[in-house]
Amino acid sequence: MNRVLWLAFGLLVGMPLRGAAPVLAASLAGRFEVASMDAAVAHRVAAAAEEGWRVLAAPLGLPPAFPSPVFVRVLPAGTSGAVAAHEVAVEPGGLVTLWLGARAQAGSALRVALVDALLHRLGVALHGATAPPVVAPWLVLGAVGWWETRVDGARLDALRENSRRRPPPGLAALLDGARGPAGPEGDAAGATWCFTFLLGESSRGGEWPRLLARLLAGGDPQAMLAQAYVGRFGGAEDRELWWQTGWHHHLRQRVLPGLEAEEARGMLVTLSRFVFADEGGADRLVPLAEVLARRSEPLVAAELARRGAELGRSVAGMHPFYRNAALTLAEAFALPAGPDGDRRQSVLGAQWERDWADGLALEAATRAVLDRWEARLRVPTP
Repeated sequence: MNRVLWLAFGLLVGMPLRGAAPVLAASLAGRFEVASMDAAVAHRVAAAAEEGWRVLAAPLGLPPAFPSPVFVRVLPAGTSGAVAAHEVAVEPGGLVTLWLGARAQAGSALRVALVDALLHRLGVALHGATAPPVVAPWLVLGAVGWWETRVDGARLDALRENSRRRPPPGLAALLDGARGPAGPEGDAAGATWCFTFLLGESSRGGEWPRLLARLLAGGDPQAMLAQAYVGRFGGAEDRELWWQTGWHHHLRQRVLPGLEAEEARGMLVTLSRFVFADEGGADRLVPLAEVLARRSEPLVAAELARRGAELGRSVAGMHPFYRNAALTLAEAFALPAGPDGDRRQSVLGAQWERDWADGLALEAATRAVLDRWEARLRVPTP
């Protein structure tokens, strides 16, 4: 395999002789350096690598940078003998190289490859390069799941819905999972919740960083778990009960500071609904367009500012179905007085109506799909 990888690298380096030069794209110094014959692929991989570093920096305890980056080499399509997915190589001096095959240059496969390489580089930083780091499949899949559910709230919702329909996997089987020849394989959902659970169980005693460092050094994960999380369980049965309790707890807990669809919808209904007293003193429901047209009036301006501040505190955690509607409403609340604001007023009013209708449609369609799925799983009463 090493000879194949060096041959592939030679192809990358040798291409300039035929009129093409590899493109180098780097994330921040000491993190990732990407080389590819395709500039678009190089920059896409570098952007994904930087996003992964940002999301995983805290849970993995990453430093601001490593003395040497992870070298990512994108293999040209059709390279003879090249890996199909990805391969991580740790050189005797501690350099870590990630070889990306054709199947691992985008999407979830790319994230798996980047996390795999990042964990190898972290293992070298913690323990040196005398022995290659041991990177367990569940750890790679768990970190990838954490990454994906933190940048896409809809993935977290889907993970919760799917996980509620199944029992938790055995912790021993999850931690002892073997690594396949094509890379990490296993229970991605179980690994994501295990990663989340162990991270959440860590306190000021640093249980999770201690466990992570020991895992990357290699050894029995069951013994390491007992040594890191002292006093949490007494034996194998207690350990499984501890894990299963954590599984159900995290399925019902908000891991992200986000709103559920129903909560987001209710908040936007409240913030977009204006009731003012008319000339006779009776309450009147005033359309949003009319409110925006009168935004220069002191009372209306003050109410728009109050609602804009309230929405601003919640818009980052808005449910994906209603995020566009929330952003449009926030922009409408912040419209300035004058001709520029007048020109934007009608555009934002129409955009709000479209975004709001889209959010309602997405929520209704999702509910219908879940209802049909639950109906299929429901056992008929004899």
